[in-house]
This record gives sequence, structure tokens and C-alpha cells, in this order.
Amino acid sequence: MPGRRVRRTGLRRPEPGDGDGDGDGRTKAGASQALKVVASVAANLALFSALLYFFGLVYTQQFFGYFRVHYTVLDQTAEEILARGAFGLHLPIGAAAAIGLVLFAVVRLARFLLPDRIRATLARVGPPFATVAGLALVGVTVPDVLGGELFGFYAGLPGLAFAAGVVLAVVGWRRLVPGTHAPAFLVAEWVTTYLLVAFGLFWAVSDYSAQVGVREAFTTAARIPAMPAVTVYSERSLSLEADGVLQVVCGQPEAAYKYRYTGLKLLLQSGGQYVFVTARWRASNGVSFVVPRSEALRLEFAPPGARPSGTC
Repeated sequence: MPGRRVRRTGLRRPEPGDGDGDGDGRTKAGASQALKVVASVAANLALFSALLYFFGLVYTQQFFGYFRVHYTVLDQTAEEILARGAFGLHLPIGAAAAIGLVLFAVVRLARFLLPDRIRATLARVGPPFATVAGLALVGVTVPDVLGGELFGFYAGLPGLAFAAGVVLAVVGWRRLVPGTHAPAFLVAEWVTTYLLVAFGLFWAVSDYSAQVGVREAFTTAARIPAMPAVTVYSERSLSLEADGVLQVVCGQPEAAYKYRYTGLKLLLQSGGQYVFVTARWRASNGVSFVVPRSEALRLEFAPPGARPSGTC
């Protein structure tokens, strides 16, 4: 129509400096967020690896201690200890992951299905409830820290309760008392919380691994009669003397191995050491032998209860 101004909607050439400040800000914010994610993943991986190693170490101590063998003489490698940790913690880790996934699903469903009024009420009531619940969980674990036996029949529960209580208390308190703080304060708060949670997890792993180590040792001891029989041939006398262990001196002059020992079971070979137990091993009077692995020894395995010949 005559006299009507037509508005241009086409693209215009960007002027120098247009949006530079916003772009730099977004770039810096993205880089900062990426660094936080990388630092969080690295810290959690380090903690996870330390927990696996700690579990394997305590498990090794308790398992071999049951057979009266000090774990340090076995020269266990880090790979063996980590493998025991992964084997012992795979079920608790899977259970924790499943519980976490269920909680995330419940939160998503609640945000989708609940009316705004109920969600607002939960947001208002949740922080004080979480704070009180967290402090209560931390409080009930104090007797165990001081040497009590409140959770004596539930290995690992006190440490888990402590870690969960710290998380609930800190999250709830931060929601109750929001505010702007200096970066140094926030970092110190995060590090302190992380250390307390790590303390609770190590506490839980220590209790649980000790119980698992003793239980597995008891189960292994009950299986000793069904384990393969081991005959040890040696160039020199090993002086293995125990109930049920028989030494036979070979009569052939040309024999490479002059001594033979029967009545043994192989418990472990690790770090250049054999760990033998007697076929009649009992927790009350059982004997274990740690023999260095060398070319002067030869092992022969047979079905349980096999009777070796009288001579060699």
C-alpha cells in the first residue's frame, strides 16, 4: 500500500564485535564445566580403585590369617589384590547401582506425575527432613566409632549409614541456608564432604571385606577334603612334618627328586610361593606350609583320596 513502510526481515551482515562477549563467556563457561566433569570423574575413579584395592588387601589378610599364614610372606601383586576386590565388591556395586537407578526413576516419575502444589510442598519440606535424617544417621554410627557393637551383625552398614548421613545433611543444609560464598569456601566445603563420605565408604569396605574373607576361608577349609591331592617331589628334604603328611625317601640312585611328600593340598601359588595345607586340616590344629617355588620341586596332582605307591 502507498505510504506503508516495508520492514526488512533478511539477514544483515554482522558488525565487528557483535556477540563476541557472549561467545567468549559461553566458551569459558563450557570449558569450566568440562574441567569440573573431568575432575569429578578422575576423583571418583581414584576413590573406586582405592576401595577395590583396600577390599582386596583386607580380604587377603583375613583369608590367609584364618590358615595362620601372614599375607606379607606371599608377596601378593597389586593385580591379584585388585582382582579379589573386584570379585568381592561386584554384588554390592551392582546392588547400589540398581538402587540408584530406581531412585532416579522415582524422581523422574514424581516430577512428571505430581501436581505443582505437591511438588512445591516436597521442595519445602524435603531439605529440613534430609538434614535431620542425615544428622540422625551420623549420630547412630557414633557408638560404633567408639568401639560399640550396635550394628555388629550387619557388616558394612555403619560405614554406609555414615556416608549417606553426611550426604543428606550437607545437601539438606545447603538447601536450607543458601547464599553466595567465595570459591575457596565452596571448594573447602566440597573437599570436606568428599573426605567424610570416603571415610564412611572405607569403613564399610573394611568391615564387609573382613567378614567376606573369614567366610570364604571357612568355606575353603570345608572344601579341603574334596580338593585334588598334591604330591610334592623335592631334590632335598623339606622337613614337612604334620598330621597326615608322609615323607618317603626315594630308593632309586638315579632319581632326580629324592624326597616325596603326600597328604597335602595346594591352597595358593603366588609371588613365587606355594601355600600347602594338610589334607586333615582343622581350624583348631591345622598346619600350613609356605614353600618357595623352584626347579627343585615337582608337583603331582591326583583325585581326592588317591593313594600313592609306597615307593618312588
